[in-house]
Amino acid sequence: MFLPKAWGHGYAAEACQAALDWFAETLPGEPVVLSTQTAHTRSVRLAAKLGFTETERFDEFGAEQWFGVRYPRADSACTG
Repeated sequence: MFLPKAWGHGYAAEACQAALDWFAETLPGEPVVLSTQTAHTRSVRLAAKLGFTETERFDEFGAEQWFGVRYPRADSACTG
């Protein structure tokens, strides 16, 4: 969570990309999944920007949820 004054500066995108980079190095070839409420349009937009694809919408916790998956790119697999 970021304070409202920090919104719109790219901090969430930067933090998420760092986490995804770490994950790709730690578990190469594994997909990453996420879920957020569809009402959080900025979160859904960020997920798409980071390469997540919507796979499902469902109702949980009294709201519609967005479920996405990000598959590793073939050219980013670690070889070592």
